[in-house]
Amino acid sequence: MSHGSVVVRTDARQQVVAELEAWRTRSVPSDAPLDADDVAHLVRAGFESLGIDAGVGADFSVNTVHYYRRKDILDAPAGRTSSARYGVRHVWQAMGARLAGYLGLVTLSEARKALRGAEEEALKTFVAARVLDARARNTLRQPHVMQARPLPGVDTAIRESGIGNRESIVQPSGRLIPLPGEAWCIVPASHAAHRSPTAARELVESLAAALGVR
Repeated sequence: MSHGSVVVRTDARQQVVAELEAWRTRSVPSDAPLDADDVAHLVRAGFESLGIDAGVGADFSVNTVHYYRRKDILDAPAGRTSSARYGVRHVWQAMGARLAGYLGLVTLSEARKALRGAEEEALKTFVAARVLDARARNTLRQPHVMQARPLPGVDTAIRESGIGNRESIVQPSGRLIPLPGEAWCIVPASHAAHRSPTAARELVESLAAALGVR
């Protein structure tokens, strides 16, 4: 299960990397220097092209670019102040940092370590992983996801976890477990993890493997 999940996510990430490269070819002038306003525009346009929630890039501006620069998330541009010039790698860094902050799954400090000074392929891979996370979250929030009647006690768990209303959640026969960072998990009632510490540890390890985390 865990190995197959990792393979599926890797394939999906590679597909998003291909989407990013196709968008770059269409939208970013080859080797053309960009100013901070260009970077901000491209970040918003990139999110729109990828189908990311409009709220993520709505207020992304020149000030955001300068903020990321001050936080050392973006590599130093060529030149200074109004004459500073950026490249496509800065666009990837800005997109990655913005999505990381929006999702709350990666802190800006962790994003800085992953993005600053990285090769362009590594930057696209980081952005692609965050795009997958954003798409998954958006899917879970769609009203049509509701498939089954509520379980006893699930409404309370939803309210306490801040996930949202029950109409936006799949509710199979099992226990909904709120997790940090607006995440949640449903464990079938018949699963051995409810009764066995060993099975619970195996479940946690499988989840970590599926997320690509050791």
